[in-house]
Amino acid sequence: MSRARRAGLALLAAPLTVFLSAASTVAQDARPARAYLIDVPGVSFEELLGVPEVLGLTRSGGAGLMRVQEPVDPFPPYPEVDPGDMSAIVTWEMDPSAMGGLDVVGETIRERVEAEDADRLLVVVMSRTGSAEMSAEKDELHPLVMGVGAPSELFGAEGDPGSLTSDTTRRDGVVTDLDVEPTVAAFLGVDAPEDAAGSPIRVVDELTPFDLHERYLAQRRMYVPIGTAAALYVTLAGLLGAVFVALGSRVPELARRVVGWACLSAAALGTGLLAAGHLPQLTYAAALPFVAIVTVFGTMAFSPLERRSAVWVPAGIGVGVLTFFAVEAVLGWGAILTPLLGGSHLDGGRFYGLPNVAIGLLVGASLWVAQRFPTWTGVGVIVLVALLASMPYLGANLGAGVTLFATAGLWLAVRERHRLGPWKGVGVVALAVAGGTAIVLLAHWVSPLPTHVTRFEETSRGLAGIRDTFVDRLGIGVDLIRRNPAALVPVLGLPLALVVALRPPAAIAATFERWPAWRDAVLVCLLAGIVAYVANDTGAAAAGLAFGLGLGGMLGVSLLAGPGKMVEP
Repeated sequence: MSRARRAGLALLAAPLTVFLSAASTVAQDARPARAYLIDVPGVSFEELLGVPEVLGLTRSGGAGLMRVQEPVDPFPPYPEVDPGDMSAIVTWEMDPSAMGGLDVVGETIRERVEAEDADRLLVVVMSRTGSAEMSAEKDELHPLVMGVGAPSELFGAEGDPGSLTSDTTRRDGVVTDLDVEPTVAAFLGVDAPEDAAGSPIRVVDELTPFDLHERYLAQRRMYVPIGTAAALYVTLAGLLGAVFVALGSRVPELARRVVGWACLSAAALGTGLLAAGHLPQLTYAAALPFVAIVTVFGTMAFSPLERRSAVWVPAGIGVGVLTFFAVEAVLGWGAILTPLLGGSHLDGGRFYGLPNVAIGLLVGASLWVAQRFPTWTGVGVIVLVALLASMPYLGANLGAGVTLFATAGLWLAVRERHRLGPWKGVGVVALAVAGGTAIVLLAHWVSPLPTHVTRFEETSRGLAGIRDTFVDRLGIGVDLIRRNPAALVPVLGLPLALVVALRPPAAIAATFERWPAWRDAVLVCLLAGIVAYVANDTGAAAAGLAFGLGLGGMLGVSLLAGPGKMVEP
């Protein structure tokens, strides 16, 4: 076991050890403690908690929504438990269809547990496989119930059902199957298996997560239709923007301005789809007006800046977007539990911090702000955003950190290209990526709590391990495109938009000539989108909004900078 994992297990086991009282010393007892691991296949959270005996067990512990991350044996051998003595760990599989229903399962669990002669028991009841009904509802969260106590008291406790969490998820009411091994190990006072990747489950003073599960199912039903509608809106705005830019003065000014604002609204739209996760009720009646209001007012609120110049409008929008993310990080990323942009923490890839789908939005917003400041101030803005996205207690996203540090290097290299030249510019970008990544890795290495980055550091074995991880992440990105061909739009669109930015038509060229910093912001945004694709496993998702803000910004500012609007103060 690595030094970091041993330190993390010792720290994380403390609350559970307090809760379990003297569990680590029961080996000296005449009747040692035992752990019961019971798998009930093919049942949902509500179905399992509907069994009276299982619900009663939650009053001696709690229940959680479990994300199954690895299809492995949930009951492996424990290195410090005598393999010839199975009294310490008892494992059962109770299939309701074979036993006569869930009522029989519940009665059997209670009978066997109450007949136990151990002083203290850890009873874990879970379901690691779904059902046809769960698949129809897109339900990928499974139930896990845990109770701790004397056999005669486990089902007779009073009070409200409790809730579970772990430091793997950092979310009340949410655990993973990988947490079972460290939980059993902490209860028995032994080391978890060498390859154990989770954290001990602990009880928290919160309600059992029925409401969270209902909200999760609503998000699963809604985010694809709403996301598709948002994508169609952005696509239509982009196509009209391209046509109107090509037609120039032949398009009425009002139509040109409406489409210009629509192109710039991609940033507010993405933010609104994320912020919808804070809505009290996740319904179409609540979500659609909310997203529309945020999109319109989050864009048009900065229309007074147009009197100064058209390029101040995206700068104002960028400030609004970055403010939202700063507040969200301070509040613990609550909106990302059930966002309508996709990338929910409950999907299991990332239980806390910045989701990959938001990386492109941060890239575009930081550049929209940076283009109104001197070069080094702009670099500082982007670096601060990179730290927000990647530090352990903030975004905790290594791919986002790599992308944004690359963005900072690209911004400096492009803005100072006449002084640096091409090769020094490449060196600046490489130094920014290497230095920024080293800072992120060091911060996560010394962090008291393990993170996604910590696990990456522990599982990577030198350059070969990093290479294998990189190839594997690219494979995940290709598989994402295979399953969702629409993800090809930003992947193919980024290089095409980059060609347009490098060899712009007359109307866009005129805008770039008036505001060279804006030209550089568009160019770097598109380049950073390509970096985002390479640096993240869900590359198409990470690059999507970089494409939207790069192309939308290029078209939107050009359309707003019509006759009488192109004078720089």
